[in-house]
This record gives sequence, C-alpha cells and structure tokens, in this order.
Amino acid sequence: MSLRYALLGLLSAQPMTGYELARRFDQSVIHVWHARHSQIYPELRRLEGEGLVHAEDVPRGTHGTKRCYELTDEGREELERWVAEIEPPARPRDAAYLKATYLEFGSFEGARKQFQTHLEHHAEQMRQWQVHADQLERRDTALLRTRLAGAPAEEHDAIVAYKVHVYRGLVERARTEVEWARRGLELVDRLERQAHPAAGG
Repeated sequence: MSLRYALLGLLSAQPMTGYELARRFDQSVIHVWHARHSQIYPELRRLEGEGLVHAEDVPRGTHGTKRCYELTDEGREELERWVAEIEPPARPRDAAYLKATYLEFGSFEGARKQFQTHLEHHAEQMRQWQVHADQLERRDTALLRTRLAGAPAEEHDAIVAYKVHVYRGLVERARTEVEWARRGLELVDRLERQAHPAAGG
C-alpha cells in the first residue's frame, strides 16, 4: 500500500508522466521504498480510478501522446490523511539476520563471505545516502528544487529538514549494519581459531 503514497507524494511536487514518475522514483523514493517500474503503472491506474490523480493525454513527438498525471484535491487529502495516521513500526523480516542465526550449518569460509557481502553492501549504501543527504541539505536535487519552487517560503525549511533527517537516519542505520558485519567477521575468525587451534598452542 505504501507505493501509492510514494506516488502521491511525488505528484505533490508537480504533474508528471509515468516515465518521469519512474525516473524520479529511482532518484529519491527507492532509497526508502523499493518497487519495480512494472508496479508503478498499474498503481497509477488504480489511483486514477479512485479519483486521487487526474490523467490526460499530452502530445509526444509529432504523432504520439503520453499520459500526464496530476494530484487531485482528493489525492492531496488522502496523502495528508496517511501522513497523519500513526502506524506501529513493521515487524522485522531480515533474510541476512535469519541466515546468520544458522551459520553453524555452513563453513567458516561461507559465514565469512556472508558477513563480507553484508558489509560491502551497506558500506556502499551508506556512501550513497551520505551523498544524497548532503545534496538535500544544499537544496541541490532537481525534485527538491521543483518542490520548493511551488511551496510557500515559510515551509521551505521544514520540507528540507525532514528529508535530510530521513537520509541521515539511513546513513546511521547503514553504519550500524557495517559494524555488525565487522563484528561478525571477527566472530568467525575467533570460532575458527577455537575449532582449529594451532599445533602446540
């Protein structure tokens, strides 16, 4: 269900075609909510059917047309209702942590590869999110500039601050995962030494 609110949130900045929405999604929302492009277009049709977005055909090239989507008043009200709704955090479903619970069924080398892969993935995520947070803080992304251009000046600081807070939080979360993986690597080394002590040690 959260995909629809991500799309409504993007359209609150400006009307967009499905292609533009998918591109903006990949530049911003995908960091906090993953969805395939094949999920976006059916959801747009559902939103249109419910009157939350309005779509019209606009020219594309000489002979073609494309659908441009715009947030309706009902769509904005639904977005505001969702934001105001208090939801408990989702219960965890983490495949890496589940697998780590049973690493004794594999080899030490396999466990080491699991933790190393986890470390490298989250280190790269941390780097990307840090860059994006810095860009937001400088008000230097295309979507944020568009959003600010259409919003009253007195709302600008809040618009920027909430988004920066999200990405700084993602950086901290990734840093925690990196440290967890590092401790996992140390754990594997220790367990392997215990299992195969050096001769004469």
